[in-house]
Amino acid sequence: MAPGVLGYYLPTWSGVKSYVSEIFPSELMPVGEPPETSALESESDTIKKPVYAMRTVERVTGKSIHSRWYWPFALGILLAEAVSVYAMLFVKLRWKTGVFMVLYGILSGLCITAGYHRLWAHRAYKASKPLELFLAVFGASSIQGSIIWWVQNHRLHHRYTDTERDPYNIKRGFWYAHHGWILFRRKEDELGYADMTDLHASKIVVWQYNYYFYICGFTSLVLPTVICGYFLGDWKGGFFWGAVARLVGVQQVTFCVNSVAHTFGTQPYSDEQTPRDNWITGIFTLGEGYHNFHHAFPNDYRNGVRWYDVDLTKWVLWLLEQVHLAFDLKRFPRNEIMKGRAAMKLKNAEKYAKRVNFGTPVDELAMFTESEFVAEVKERGKKWLVIEGFIYDITDFIKMHPGGPKLIKSGIGKDMTNAFNGGVYNHHYSARNLMNSTMRVGRIV
Repeated sequence: MAPGVLGYYLPTWSGVKSYVSEIFPSELMPVGEPPETSALESESDTIKKPVYAMRTVERVTGKSIHSRWYWPFALGILLAEAVSVYAMLFVKLRWKTGVFMVLYGILSGLCITAGYHRLWAHRAYKASKPLELFLAVFGASSIQGSIIWWVQNHRLHHRYTDTERDPYNIKRGFWYAHHGWILFRRKEDELGYADMTDLHASKIVVWQYNYYFYICGFTSLVLPTVICGYFLGDWKGGFFWGAVARLVGVQQVTFCVNSVAHTFGTQPYSDEQTPRDNWITGIFTLGEGYHNFHHAFPNDYRNGVRWYDVDLTKWVLWLLEQVHLAFDLKRFPRNEIMKGRAAMKLKNAEKYAKRVNFGTPVDELAMFTESEFVAEVKERGKKWLVIEGFIYDITDFIKMHPGGPKLIKSGIGKDMTNAFNGGVYNHHYSARNLMNSTMRVGRIV
């Protein structure tokens, strides 16, 4: 792009027209072949099919970061965010408009989570044609790109999670994963490969791609403004709050899945990658915040798999299944999900155990014969006793003994196994652990 009047900070008109033609071409065009075999993938993993998507890769090698700005997305998103800030400062929010904004925001978000994400990106269920059309139309209302563009990036994210080919790689930083990735064009050799042939075969998906500009313009800006203006008498609030602030809110909530859900939370199913379960994020993202589960079992129609997990999208899909608009909802086998949780519990237990002092390992303990043990007690005055073949030095514990010093002193130089295991008192594991870590000094052979 040639420099505008402010250098690289503003694009020229010819440059804008060039980028618009890239976002909304008259037909799907291949932007490259699958990458050569690398450390990220084996030769057998490479599928020789062209990649179709909106052409958002960088074809120039300028060193200036401004030359890498993807101007249509960058200007559009930043302008919308600026308008939202203006609305918060200078445009009064009427309560009716606020209610509409929330409800339409939830609808927009559900069309992303249930449509773009769980239906088209992961094929977690099948939808009737009317439902597909509805999700395609109103999925554009939050201006997150066409189905094809969105799904390609998301499939790349799952295939190359936490690597340089992950479009919103959290390893590049929180801000990059949240917001920066969508503002900058990627170099062509950074673009991974995702199989999109299933979406190219969908007439509704291709129709949405070809007419995306008109669909998103109508559903994101025109429709909410008209509804608020005509029915609620609030044209100004309809535009600033119902349209712009609402779409910015949905975008920011969606971006949180890429940033917050890869940074904060728990990893109950796998810690091989960064995704985490975060119930707070789950509430705001309509269920997408249970990201650790989702990366472990991506084709399950649920993200919050437990009945009490706040996953609005799974509940909506279940209801749609009851009225026969959605069907074949995929559920990963419960036993396999439990395996994942069990494996992580064991792994975390092992990590925890490494922080605990269990005393000198058994195979490193000194060995004593019975006569040597007796000699140590009688001739050297050691305050030792034997329990289950192990020698314990109770010198420092006599005054602390809960049963009193007299009782424990009576066991010095003797085998107190029977008394310890119930002859006098059946000691708990806590007593055994304390003795093994602080008093065990040898074994009887």
